[in-house]
Amino acid sequence: MLEQIRIVLVNTSHTGNMGSAARAMKTMGLTQMVLVDPQALPDGNANALAAGASDILANA
Repeated sequence: MLEQIRIVLVNTSHTGNMGSAARAMKTMGLTQMVLVDPQALPDGNANALAAGASDILANA
């Protein structure tokens, strides 16, 4: 059932928020993140804050 849930981030201005959201998602067993009109793509800062959830960022 969790695979049917998508987390959608719209017009994200700070890449760290993407990483933090990915980390929280991984903790809850969620895997599908959708980025809509981000101001920047995930970068090193996002991956650092993802802390083990970089696979979610890579698939976003």
